[in-house]
Amino acid sequence: MPMKFGRAYCEELQEPISSYKAREIYTDEDDERFGKRLTFSCEDCVCRARLTAVGVYMPRKSKRALHFRSLEDHVPECGFLRGNATRGADRGDGRQEDDFKITQFPTELDLTPRRRTRAGAKPSASTESSDGSAPGRGRDVNGESVSRRRTSTRTRYLDYVVDCFLSGDEDSKKKDFTVAGKTKAFRQFFKRIRYFQDEQGLIYYGAIDKLKVYKNKGVGLRFVEYIWSGERKQRVWAYIPQEHIDGSSRRRAFLAEMQELESAMAAKEVVEAYFVGAYPQLEIIQRDDGKAFESYKAELSRVDHISLRFAK
Repeated sequence: MPMKFGRAYCEELQEPISSYKAREIYTDEDDERFGKRLTFSCEDCVCRARLTAVGVYMPRKSKRALHFRSLEDHVPECGFLRGNATRGADRGDGRQEDDFKITQFPTELDLTPRRRTRAGAKPSASTESSDGSAPGRGRDVNGESVSRRRTSTRTRYLDYVVDCFLSGDEDSKKKDFTVAGKTKAFRQFFKRIRYFQDEQGLIYYGAIDKLKVYKNKGVGLRFVEYIWSGERKQRVWAYIPQEHIDGSSRRRAFLAEMQELESAMAAKEVVEAYFVGAYPQLEIIQRDDGKAFESYKAELSRVDHISLRFAK
C-alpha cells in the first residue's frame, strides 16, 4: 500500500523538505527552480523509494493537506517501515487516496519571515527548519536517525497552519500556538468572520461569494456572511493592494489562483478564505453614482497572508 509523508528527500536540493516548501519553491519566481517539478524520494537514505508530490503543483488548494505519496515499495530496512504502531511525524499508511492527516502542529506562525535562502544553499540555524514539518523515523546519509535532529516548530506557511486546523486533530488544537506575540490554544486562533469583532490578532475565515479586481489597485474578496455593526448589517472584504501583489515573488501563482477563484465563483462553488495579519476596519465607499455605503475591509500586507480552500 502507498505510504504518505509530510516531508521527502529532494534529489535536486539534496536535502529533505516539506510539501509546503516544495510548493513555495515551485511558485517562487526568484528561485532558479521556479515552475520546475522536483524529484522526491524517501527521507531514509537506506531506502530512497520514489515519491510523488500531491497537491503541490495545483493552482488551487483543496481541503486535502499537501503531502508526498510513495510510488513504489520501501525497502525492508527502511526506518519508516519499522515501528508501525508508533507512526512517524506526518505519515499515513495509504488506506485511502485522501486519508493523509497532519500529526505535527507548529507552535508559531511567522508573519514576517526572512527572505528564503536560494534553493540548495545552506540556511542558517535559525531558519533551517522553518518549513514547519517535523522529521520522520528514517536515517540520514551519516546513518543518524533523522528524528534526533533538532527541529524548529515555527512556520512561515499559512497554508500549513490552515491544513492543521482542518485535520480534525482536536488534541493538537488544544496546544499553545503563537502569532505576532499572541499565544493561546491553536483552535482559539481561528475565528469565523461574522465574529471578528470579538478579538483582534486572529486568523479569520469564512466562505466568499465575490471576487472584485480593481484595475491597477488590487483585488478584493467578499465574505458571504454579514456582520452586525450597531443595528446595521455590513459586509466584510479582504483586500490585497496591487503594490503587494506586484512586489511578491509569488505574483504569477497568486494571479493564477485568482483566476481559479473567478471560475469557482462563476460556477457557484464553495470557496473558503482564511486571512491573518489584518483586522477589518469600517470604511465609507463612494459609488460611481455619487452615493456612499459602508463596509468592513481588511487590508493585507502580503499575498501569503491569505489562504483559499476550494471545495472542488
